[in-house]
Amino acid sequence: MLFLPLGYTVTEAFNQSNSGGHGGSSMIAAAYSASPLFTPYDENGNYKDLRSWFTWSSHEVRNPINMAYESVYKTETNQTNLNATVNFKPFKGFSLKGIFGMENSDSRYDGYTTSKYIYQNNSASVNHNRYSNVTNEFIANYNFDIQKDHNFNLMGAYTYQQYIRKYLAASGNTFLSDITWTNNLGSAGTINTPSTSHTQWVMKSFLGRFNYSYKGRYIATASIRADGSSRYSKNNRWGYFPSFALAWRISDEAFMQDFDNLSDMKIRFGYGSTGSTAISPYSTQNLLVTGKSATGNGNYTFYAPGREFPADLKWETTSQWDIGLDASFLNNRIRATFDYYSKLTTNLLNTVFLPLSSGYSTTIQNIGSMSNKGFEFLIEGDIVQTRDFGFTTQVNIAHNKNRVEKLSDGLDIYGSTYTSFGTGSITIIREGYPIGSFYVYKDNGLNENGSLTYHDFNGDGQFTDTEDRYIAGSPHPDFTYGINMGFRYKQWELSFLLQGSQGNDVFNLSEMRNYSYSQGMNIERDVYYTSWREGQDNSNARYPRIEMVGTQRYSDRYIEDASYLRLRNILLGYNIPRLKMNGKYLYEGIRVYASLQNFLTFTKYSGLDPEVNSKGGDIDAGIDHFTYPNSKSFSIGVNLTF
Repeated sequence: MLFLPLGYTVTEAFNQSNSGGHGGSSMIAAAYSASPLFTPYDENGNYKDLRSWFTWSSHEVRNPINMAYESVYKTETNQTNLNATVNFKPFKGFSLKGIFGMENSDSRYDGYTTSKYIYQNNSASVNHNRYSNVTNEFIANYNFDIQKDHNFNLMGAYTYQQYIRKYLAASGNTFLSDITWTNNLGSAGTINTPSTSHTQWVMKSFLGRFNYSYKGRYIATASIRADGSSRYSKNNRWGYFPSFALAWRISDEAFMQDFDNLSDMKIRFGYGSTGSTAISPYSTQNLLVTGKSATGNGNYTFYAPGREFPADLKWETTSQWDIGLDASFLNNRIRATFDYYSKLTTNLLNTVFLPLSSGYSTTIQNIGSMSNKGFEFLIEGDIVQTRDFGFTTQVNIAHNKNRVEKLSDGLDIYGSTYTSFGTGSITIIREGYPIGSFYVYKDNGLNENGSLTYHDFNGDGQFTDTEDRYIAGSPHPDFTYGINMGFRYKQWELSFLLQGSQGNDVFNLSEMRNYSYSQGMNIERDVYYTSWREGQDNSNARYPRIEMVGTQRYSDRYIEDASYLRLRNILLGYNIPRLKMNGKYLYEGIRVYASLQNFLTFTKYSGLDPEVNSKGGDIDAGIDHFTYPNSKSFSIGVNLTF
C-alpha cells in the first residue's frame, strides 16, 4: 500500500521524492494527511528531507517500498507424519485395535534487513523450531446379542499423547557487509544474547462405554472417562467425566402406525460432562526468568520470578443436558431436528490481570461459572426429485444465551488492554451479564472545542474506569442462521449457501485511529471532510477535532450493530455426459465447476468485515482491531472419475 498526502497524485509523489529538496533520497515517502499540525515544508518553505518524515513525535511512519525491498524473511520446514493401525479379532464380536501416530516438524526461520533499511542498522536473525507429537490409542470393543432383540456393545480405551518442542534463536546487527546474510552471525558488530526453550506436556486418558439397544426402539448409552494432564497442579491432574443418554424411536410403536406420512421419529435425552486443558504448560509452576545485570566488573546473569503468578488450578468442566427430537416425513424426503440444551461451565479458566504492586502482571485462575442455554433447529428436504430436475434445501437457526453465573468473591474481571488507543480494557466479565460484554464510557458528543465528552455517572467531575463506565453491548448474537439450496437441471447444477448473524455488536477499535495523527497515518476521506474544524460551522460535524495525540476514551461511540447476511458460497457446475468406446465407458464422470466464496455481504457495520475477533477467546470477542477481513475468492476446477 502506498500512502500519499491528500491532494497529491502518484506522479507528483514520485516527482517530489526524487527532487533535490529531499536530500537526494530516491524513496517514496509514507506521507501524512493534510493538517495545520504538520506540513512537509520547513519554515523557509523548502520541502523537508525525506528521512525527517520517518521519525517525529516519537512515532515512525513506515515506508512500505523500503520495507519490501530491503528486508527478507524466509522459513523452511521439513515435516514428517507417520501413522499405523493394527487390528486383531481373536473371536466373534471382539476386536482389539492399536493406533500409533507421530508428527515431527523441523523448521528454520531466516530474517535479514540490509544496510539500506532506513529504520535501523542491517541485522540478521535465525530461529530454529523443532517439535514432535506422539499419540497412541488402544481400543477394545465387544459386540454381542441376546435373543437377537437385545444388542450390547462394550468398549474400553486408553490414549496417550506427548508433545515436545525445542526452540533456538540467535541474532545480531551492524554487519560490515550484506554479503553473508544470515550465514555468519559471528561477524555482527553487536551479537544479541541467544535464547533457547523447551516445552513438554503429556495427556493420558482412560475411557469406558456401554451401549444397549432393544430392537432399535429403546436405546441407552453410558460412559465414563478419566483424563490426566501434566498442565494441571500435582493434586488436580486427573479429571473424571461421566455421561449417559436415552433415545426412544417412537415411530416404531403400534399407536404411531396410523400416521402414514411419518417415516421416522426419535426422542432423545442426554447428559454429559467434558474437561478443558486450555492453559499453557507450566501455568501452575513458579517459573524463573533470566536476565543480565551490569556491575562494575561486567554483566552477570540473574534469575527472577516470571511475570505470571502461578495458581493451583482445577479442571475447567462443562456439564450439559440436552433434549432433542428427530423426525422425517414422506419417505424421508423431509427431515427435521430440534435440540434444546442447557450447559454449565464450572472452574472457568481465564487470565486475570494483577496490580503491578504484586510483582506480577497476570495469573490464570478458576474464576467462576458460566451458563449457556439455547436451541438449534434444522429442517432439510429433497423438495423435487425427477429425472431432469432436482431441488434440495436446508435451513437452520440457532439461539444461545450466555450468562456469567458466579465469580470468585464476586469481583469483576477485565479483558485485555490495548495500548495503541485509549487506556485500560474494553471488555469485562461480570456476574449476571454475558462474558466479554463491552464496558465503556457513554459518549455525550462534542463540546465547543470539538473534543469528545463523556457522561459523568457519579457526578464527581472525574472519570474513572470503575465508576464512570457501563455495559453497553455484547458480541454475542441473538441468533444465527443459514440457508443452503441446491438445484439440478439435466447436467447442470447450481447451489448457494447464505449464512447470517443477528443482534451481535462489534467494538470498532480501528475507527479510533481516524481521530489523531499519533501514528502518522492517513485518515479516511469522510473523516477528513466531516470532522470539527475551528472557525467553521460545525453543527453537522460527525467527527471530533483531529489531534496530534488522541485523547479519546473507549466509549459506546465505537460500538456498532454487526448483524450481517453473507453469501458464503455459490457454485455452478456441469456434468459432461459419459462417452462409450468399444462398449466401455472411457470415464465414470467429468464435472466442471466454478465457485465464488464470500461474494456478497449485507451489513450496516462500517468496518471492513462484521465477522471479526481480533484476539480470540470469549472475553475479547467482537473487537475489530485492524482485523484482516474474510477474503473473496473465485475458483474453477474439474473433477474426473475413472
